[in-house]
Amino acid sequence: MNKKGFSLMEMLTVVIIVGLLSSIALPQYRKIMEKGRFTKAQVMAKSLHDSCERLMEEYGVENYTDLPPMKQTITALDVVGPDVLPVGFTLLNMQRISGKGFGYYLVGNCNVYIQKIEGNYKAKFLFTGEEFTCEDIDTDACNVYGLD
Repeated sequence: MNKKGFSLMEMLTVVIIVGLLSSIALPQYRKIMEKGRFTKAQVMAKSLHDSCERLMEEYGVENYTDLPPMKQTITALDVVGPDVLPVGFTLLNMQRISGKGFGYYLVGNCNVYIQKIEGNYKAKFLFTGEEFTCEDIDTDACNVYGLD
């Protein structure tokens, strides 16, 4: 007698194996995606920092706060308007760029704060022109982004 199809036990075994594999792979996939988004955030922060330094050099000032007030905005530093921003980025209140789950602020002497504004992890990062440092808000965030 030829039987066709699968038994209930065979089906349950396959479902359990697929469930176990996905429960292991899904968190790793999320971490990899977060690291990719943070890499984009690092590129944006470096761009803002470099733009700020070029503007300070152009005006011959030593500190970002010595720039004329109308030049102390992100629009004056990096973009002419929202149309020039990379795809997926927006300009908020002429002071902050938001995109890909992060917000970007210029502080101090052309330092750039990156704040995670959506997703599973809550963290703040500071780019000083030399390195990125993590101000951990979430217990695992610095590790996820490779800044432990």
